[in-house]
Amino acid sequence: MPQLVKMPLQDGGELLIEAADGQGAIPAGGGGKVVQASETVQKAMASIRSAAEAVLGELRAMEQPPSKINVQFGIKVTGEANLAVAKSAGEANFNVSIEWNGVTPS
Repeated sequence: MPQLVKMPLQDGGELLIEAADGQGAIPAGGGGKVVQASETVQKAMASIRSAAEAVLGELRAMEQPPSKINVQFGIKVTGEANLAVAKSAGEANFNVSIEWNGVTPS
């Protein structure tokens, strides 16, 4: 059953996000339908940014770096209010496409 996660913003505001699972949730208030995240949106996004930078860094380090790199992935909020790469069809989901322009095959 979906629940809402209240994630603080660094500027003092809050963001409500729908989470897919309720494991490890800490009820905020009496209803138990909204949980309070322990970290800010910015801090949670830092790990997602690190993962994206790692994928891009490895592809850019190829002997013949691609002209174009496209990395797509979904972000899921867990019941513990962590951000994670969303899965699709039971698997972790990273879609990567790379393209070379003007490169002579070796």
